[in-house]
Amino acid sequence: MSQAPTPRSAAPSDVRRTELVGEVVAGLEQMDELPLEEQTAKLTEAQAVLQAVLNNEPGVSQLGIPGMGR
Repeated sequence: MSQAPTPRSAAPSDVRRTELVGEVVAGLEQMDELPLEEQTAKLTEAQAVLQAVLNNEPGVSQLGIPGMGR
């Protein structure tokens, strides 16, 4: 049995990508309070997600779905 789509999963891919960029940027708030190692890890992850969005990689809009990396 398939699950009913959520409003987010039913949104066009460009909308999902825009939301993802907003989430990534919001996740970088208060970075100066974290240890350097955590700052580096968060920035590396954010850079990878933003690069995937800019390169229009098909899997990037599926982030957050079980089985997809983030």
